Amino acid sequence: MGEKIGIAMIGCGQIAEAHLKAIQAIDGAWLVWCIDVVEAQAQSAAERYGGAHWGTDYDAALTDDAVDAVVLCLPHDLHLSFSVRASEAGKHVLVEKPMALNEAEALEMVRAADRAGKQLSVGQSTRFMPTFQEAKRVMGSGRIGRVLNVIHQRLFLVEKVSTDWRRSMDACGGLYLPLFGSHDVDAILWLLNDQPSYVWGSVRACGKASGGDSDGVVGLGFLDGKVASLAFSVQSKRVRTETVFVGEEATLTIRRDKLLLDDEVLEITDSEKPFVLQLRQFVDALLAGKPTPTQGTEVLRVMRTLDLVKQASENGTQMVF
Repeated sequence: MGEKIGIAMIGCGQIAEAHLKAIQAIDGAWLVWCIDVVEAQAQSAAERYGGAHWGTDYDAALTDDAVDAVVLCLPHDLHLSFSVRASEAGKHVLVEKPMALNEAEALEMVRAADRAGKQLSVGQSTRFMPTFQEAKRVMGSGRIGRVLNVIHQRLFLVEKVSTDWRRSMDACGGLYLPLFGSHDVDAILWLLNDQPSYVWGSVRACGKASGGDSDGVVGLGFLDGKVASLAFSVQSKRVRTETVFVGEEATLTIRRDKLLLDDEVLEITDSEKPFVLQLRQFVDALLAGKPTPTQGTEVLRVMRTLDLVKQASENGTQMVF
């Protein structure tokens, strides 16, 4: 590994653009390969972001000694196989969320990285939003006291999903839970630095965009007595995303571009874009020989929670974590 981390972008579709811009913005990284099943898409990405090699053959990137890490921006059902192959080829991995289709697949990915002695990180980019970075500092300072309750709402309208594979339950694994719930659950557990002891949920697939979960509620209970709830709909023409942490001393409210402590609007000092900060921390850790952020082992709790939500909804019972 040299002074810069060589990166192969695997999958050059919609979300890859944010990662490609991040690579371009970071001095410690350089783009070596762009790989996509659609050759023209790989070529376009390579030409727009520095003239990297491009093609459709994943093995071409995996066998290139200039590649230190891969960024996987693929349909969810490909995360397992592509991540394992990268680890076995001696490459570090940053895989887009959700980590996999389920906890069992995610665990296989973790074990493959461990066997190879390589890093596995998950692109939980919500953590790196300025409001959430500041919220983490506030939570760590103890200003709100012991957390009693977490209330999260996400309401918005999905009239049409952006790619065909997102309409496929086999490829995507659902709608809200994999595409958005993976962010929401991760952010809550990360800010709490905890995992639930039981999970309850009721989700429904009644939207027109896909056959996946469009509406529902999720409940989490914790050993210390606090609770968390998530209510969501992808059929609302009114847009609302808000997470409220009710503490014994104060209430912290997180919105996309605003953070409030009770009624006080807090100053947000971070200005770096989430995908740039996420990749910067990933690259800096690799160069320093330290663990990368948002380790796969940590995100296993998110995958388990999502699995249990589905089981609880199907069975009508509370599931033990």
